[in-house]
Amino acid sequence: MKVFVSAGRAGAAQAAERGRVAIVVDALRASATTASLLHYGAREIVVVEEVSDAFAEHDRRPGSWLVGERGGLAVPGFDRGNSPLQAPVPGLPETIVFSSSNMSRCCVGASACPAAFLGTLPTLTACARVALDAARQHGTDLHLIPAGSALDENKLVLEDYITAGALIERMRELEEGLQPAEDAAHAALTIHAAARRASYEAAFHATDNGTPLRDELGLGDDVSFAARVDVFAVVPRVTGTFALPSGRVAAVLQAATLA
Repeated sequence: MKVFVSAGRAGAAQAAERGRVAIVVDALRASATTASLLHYGAREIVVVEEVSDAFAEHDRRPGSWLVGERGGLAVPGFDRGNSPLQAPVPGLPETIVFSSSNMSRCCVGASACPAAFLGTLPTLTACARVALDAARQHGTDLHLIPAGSALDENKLVLEDYITAGALIERMRELEEGLQPAEDAAHAALTIHAAARRASYEAAFHATDNGTPLRDELGLGDDVSFAARVDVFAVVPRVTGTFALPSGRVAAVLQAATLA
């Protein structure tokens, strides 16, 4: 079994075209936030790219909550921002409508894969297990998709590659013979090894995304939490898509379970 790494919508399209099991990695913070919401009782997360679609879908689903961010902060009119620390909360509904700067588009793109999950350090071992299980079931390789920057999907986003490397390492521990397939996967392992020596928390706080989240937006606790390992056993899985009235496409996330 091999593991590949490529970022953004292009990476999602490549994974789908080649029939690989996908893991979308948005380490700060959407992968952890969606896992937290599912852990604390949400049953379904509807992921949309545009804020206008989020409001429209919320209106179609009475009782749902709007969750997500733009520029790192909660969107005005949303019930919650993109923080893994905001749950548990009283009254958390079963349905969440979620939109963030860049994870949403990767989920939609990866939906055509045999299976697609969201990966993060707080779900590290659980994600490695469910992804390997899916790859064995489908007889295929794995493809990690760093979500990239909101403005440039091809930018190397350090925390996503640290997490991708951690996932590759954990999967190699669980699956004898698993190998990085090309330079990007080897690079993720190298980046991860350096971050682990320094501590994940220090590495995340020093990134282009982590530093302003802490220093400008006051969200340092979110950054620290996103650098913790194996907090949740719940892994978000893309279970389907549907067309929105706008003509764009939404993806649906639910909790993955091992076969």
